Amino acid sequence: MTAPSRDPLAEAIAARRPQDPLLGARTGAEEISRRLLQAMASDRGVHVESLLAVCGALAGHACQASLRARARAAGQPELSGLHVVGTEDGGSFLVGEGLVQALFNDPYSTWGLAAGAARQAGCTVLPDPTALWRHGLESLGQEHFGVPQVSGGHLPSPDSLQSLPSLWPALQPLALRFCPDPEQWPILFGLVAQKAITMGKEVIDPALALRIVMDTAIANAMVMLPDHQETPPR
Repeated sequence: MTAPSRDPLAEAIAARRPQDPLLGARTGAEEISRRLLQAMASDRGVHVESLLAVCGALAGHACQASLRARARAAGQPELSGLHVVGTEDGGSFLVGEGLVQALFNDPYSTWGLAAGAARQAGCTVLPDPTALWRHGLESLGQEHFGVPQVSGGHLPSPDSLQSLPSLWPALQPLALRFCPDPEQWPILFGLVAQKAITMGKEVIDPALALRIVMDTAIANAMVMLPDHQETPPR
């Protein structure tokens, strides 16, 4: 039987984690941000609205995946505390208090990290979090579900929205490398979204950037991820 290969970076993060619990999340956010920027770059640079939408969607996926992984680890049903909602078009989505907590109320929630970046970038009027969540619920199964509520000139590219289902499966193993504890996955991807807002502050109003991140995060937290088991990083 072949022994698993060592991962010096993961070992270094693990050694320093007692002194710096968020080191893995921060380091992972840097690496995933770098990869996203590289993958989304074109001759014209990076389309900021599309980057914001991708980062928000990944943060939403991370909230759901974290809850499901933690339920499995505790020996509970994977969807424990979540509720499946069917829509008239035959779709199935997840809702539940756990998603609200991860998105809005946890100490390092998606909202907390993204809104903090928007404030630092100059945003003075934040959207109402309750209204953001309600919009996500009311748009379930609708054609505009998951499309940020911003003007046409600031919409993400259709290609970026269509690519969302493939992104989490591709990046989740990398998140696991930096954050073996799934409780930190939403923090890692919240930091990725935070970095995107900060990076784009000279190009897009931070209030609009925040709206793009949160609209896509909320929608994609509800999109049911496929059942899968995490595999250890190599």
